[in-house]
Amino acid sequence: METRKVQRTGKSTLIVSLPKNWATKNTISNGSILFLSQNQNGALILSAERSEPDLTVKLDIANKSGEPLIRDIIACYVAGYRTIEVVSSQMSAQQKRDLHGIVNKLIGPEILEETVNKVVIQDLLSSEELQAERALKRIKNMTKLMIQDAVASLVKNNEDLARDVMQRDNDVDRLNLLIARQFTEILRSGSVKQETFSAIAAFNYMQAASNLERIADHAAKIATVSLENHCTIAADVEEELSKMGPNLASLIDDCISVLVHADSKRANELIDNMADLKRRVQIVAGTFQGGDTQKMRIGLILAGSIERILDYIINICELTINLCNANLEVK
Repeated sequence: METRKVQRTGKSTLIVSLPKNWATKNTISNGSILFLSQNQNGALILSAERSEPDLTVKLDIANKSGEPLIRDIIACYVAGYRTIEVVSSQMSAQQKRDLHGIVNKLIGPEILEETVNKVVIQDLLSSEELQAERALKRIKNMTKLMIQDAVASLVKNNEDLARDVMQRDNDVDRLNLLIARQFTEILRSGSVKQETFSAIAAFNYMQAASNLERIADHAAKIATVSLENHCTIAADVEEELSKMGPNLASLIDDCISVLVHADSKRANELIDNMADLKRRVQIVAGTFQGGDTQKMRIGLILAGSIERILDYIINICELTINLCNANLEVK
């Protein structure tokens, strides 16, 4: 680390010299424009370029295909690369189908060039077009509707609704990866473009999005059970489940609201209220016992998924408490 002594010029202007090596490397000369951004901890980030660097990676996939290839592309996307040049000495039709498939499941990337042995994927979405808070709220809205519809599909034995829930799970996955990518960009640049938004908040938003994505997975799991099993649910259980869907959706709404507004008091209240709902879940699960094997299986999966959903909601509330304490004024 280099040090510089601050000097005063005139009555109020403070000046500091730039490191010569840095200035030479960035071709800084008399009259050059520099950009400054201030982090929440008071540190200043100095940049010679306002635009984001066009990070490019060359990925030799050899004969890799299927899930291993898809995981590599997702890893490059989350790492913040704006251009991914995928090459192989003998690129197969299956590899190209895999590349087209994963690009269609990500927000921003498009295939701009395709030859016999090369596919160039470029991210066309600016990181400022969809801010983390907006993306998180979109995930929240999709997830809460998914859980309501998943429970409703089970209660009403509605196959079309169950299929719709399962399809929406991919949209949540896409937004979750986008938020993870945005957090990586913050780590790379050392600054946050949105005012009133800190790197600590960005980390907690990424964690919250991950928890919402897991809630969506359980909603899809309930929808799958509904689609694969056709059974008549007792009237009293149907009534309880009909209430549980909206209750879970409301809790998802509340936990994201307390995170965005950094309300630790309300977060603690939500955690305390979970015990009663978990008890009700066990009562509902018990009503499936003593019947045929199919009903017992449905009861176990339903209870397990709802309990995990409540655990993820608690996780988000705890993220809020962590965020509030991280933002306490240091004495």
